[in-house]
Amino acid sequence: MSEHKVIAVSPEIELRPIRLEDHPRHYALMQKTYPPAFAYLWPDGGAWYIDHVHAHEPFKNDLAQENSPYHHVYFREELVGIYRLKLDAEMPDFPGQPALKLDRLYLDDAVRGKGIGSALVEYAKGETSRLGKSILWLERMDTNEATIAFYRKCGFNDGSTFRLSFEQMYSKYRGMVRVWKRL
Repeated sequence: MSEHKVIAVSPEIELRPIRLEDHPRHYALMQKTYPPAFAYLWPDGGAWYIDHVHAHEPFKNDLAQENSPYHHVYFREELVGIYRLKLDAEMPDFPGQPALKLDRLYLDDAVRGKGIGSALVEYAKGETSRLGKSILWLERMDTNEATIAFYRKCGFNDGSTFRLSFEQMYSKYRGMVRVWKRL
């Protein structure tokens, strides 16, 4: 996958590479898309997390990581989300097996249910196979029922669990599950 070209996932869905100068728009997008789905995890509604992951310095560091293409998701020419793959990310449950991690997939609530998430998972499956990897995996919250149902519908299996160390997050929501699909 080229990190510098627009990728047509479908006639209506495009992945456009994120550049450093996109930060203001990216940050505003995350302020819009993250809280509706995940504010309940945080006493501050997710503001700390958005800064921790999407403020300028962490954003710049994310863009500098090799083999981790980072894209904005466009649906019908409108910016609706973010999408990041880690092309060489071994899954702890399957040491030594070539794997690709779907690292970030966030979509605006306004476009949920339109098949965008499913199309992006299918794209990740295709990239996993194209790159000769045998496992596609990701990490998801263990309490978010919509996310659990979505990834099960996409054919992912539950794997190992762990807890996030973010003290700013409500303790009862720190549980995570690594989910995987063998290709």
